[in-house]
Amino acid sequence: MSVFLVEDEPSLMYVLEESLKSLGYAVGEKAEYLPEALERAQSEAFDVAMLDVNLHGQESFPVADVLMERGIPFVFTTGFGARTLPERFQRTPVMEKPFRLKDIRRAISELHPAASV
Repeated sequence: MSVFLVEDEPSLMYVLEESLKSLGYAVGEKAEYLPEALERAQSEAFDVAMLDVNLHGQESFPVADVLMERGIPFVFTTGFGARTLPERFQRTPVMEKPFRLKDIRRAISELHPAASV
């Protein structure tokens, strides 16, 4: 199971990557900035995505739109809660920071039932 990890905080990116690996998932792609996240969302292959809502002050919703168009399931990660999401994403899963390993495992499993490890 390959995860596209989009996070603007390098230390959190590292922790998430290591957490995903410890749970048996592979981090296929990573992005810290909106332009690179958009490029990878459009062209790379991965099974699911974890998408930080705020990337260095820019909303990641264009990336979410691309993922939706491609049919790739994703979860938003945020410290601000689901109330900050636009109407079109109100049904999208959200993981509020800080999260634990069991939160990550549950989110990935819910996104892609074959991802249960």
